[in-house]
Amino acid sequence: MPDGLAIDLEPFRKRTEFIRRADGLTPEAFLDHWHRCHAPLLRPLAGLRGLVLNLVDRARSPGAPYDAVIELWFDPAARDDTDPALAAAIAADRALFMRNEVMRFHTREVVIRPVIAQAGRRRVKRIGLVGRAPQTSRESFFEDWVHQHAPQANEQPGLEGYVLNLLDHEQGPWDGYAELWWTDAQAFEAASLAIRSTVGARLGFFHSHVLLYVDEH
Repeated sequence: MPDGLAIDLEPFRKRTEFIRRADGLTPEAFLDHWHRCHAPLLRPLAGLRGLVLNLVDRARSPGAPYDAVIELWFDPAARDDTDPALAAAIAADRALFMRNEVMRFHTREVVIRPVIAQAGRRRVKRIGLVGRAPQTSRESFFEDWVHQHAPQANEQPGLEGYVLNLLDHEQGPWDGYAELWWTDAQAFEAASLAIRSTVGARLGFFHSHVLLYVDEH
């Protein structure tokens, strides 16, 4: 482990869903449905410890293949014994505001820089889906990502949080995703310039790469 890099493995089980909103539903209606209907249905899930909707910012990610990313954290010992009536209600509600084609991940988090409290500010967040080259093993890819790439990315100015999500199963072309938070848009732009010759020069290390700029809810 590089000197000065504190890596923390999160104890929770994490499930992530990359989704598209239902046809004919505006982003505003989609977000309203999340807050009023779907999030309240998910909150009673057994062992649920965290729930976040990341709404894709279409102004910054115009060609994004997804409209939102849902993240759920569960106690490690939580059993998947959802009440059948609740499970049916969740399934029925999903059909009202999102499409059927959902990409689901189960990951373990590697916390490179703990996310500081938001305190009501609208900061910049980016989710980066990444995948390794076909000839690269998962073990060597994760080793490089965590111990070579992440320490360089962690040095950029204005960074308020940095978490890697490593898939615990094969799901090509993806091996995981990174979450990065900056204080604001100005800090993000400054950081992009600052790391262009270091981290930016290493992006070829990711064989597959999709960036999503999002607003957290």
